[in-house]
Amino acid sequence: MTVKSIENAEKNPKEVLTWIKNVTDLHKGRPPATVNYTKQMPDFDLLMEEWPPGMEWALKEIPFPTPDISMPTLDYAAVMLALLGIPWHKNPNNKSTIEALHVMLTLFSDFKENQHIKQLEKGNF
Repeated sequence: MTVKSIENAEKNPKEVLTWIKNVTDLHKGRPPATVNYTKQMPDFDLLMEEWPPGMEWALKEIPFPTPDISMPTLDYAAVMLALLGIPWHKNPNNKSTIEALHVMLTLFSDFKENQHIKQLEKGNF
């Protein structure tokens, strides 16, 4: 597959947006990676919904805990999953935790992609 480059991309925002749309469409045409969760996970569209204003305010006042907090990694993961409303079930091999973290990281990736596209649409390169 040939990958096209855009000369003076900063001066050609429409061409950049067209390129991004084409790449996005290409990825949408691919079959999604299959992940078989052992438990029912929430719908991504529900997780991507905007939080209520009270939650937005709370997050500005009380930020998410940073990774340097003094607690075991599994407990930190549980806190982050709970804050995002992603269920997990403690089990001996931590498979459920890994599945829940997969949901969280996929959610984060989708969110960042949406934010990036919105910035490009506004002309912020």
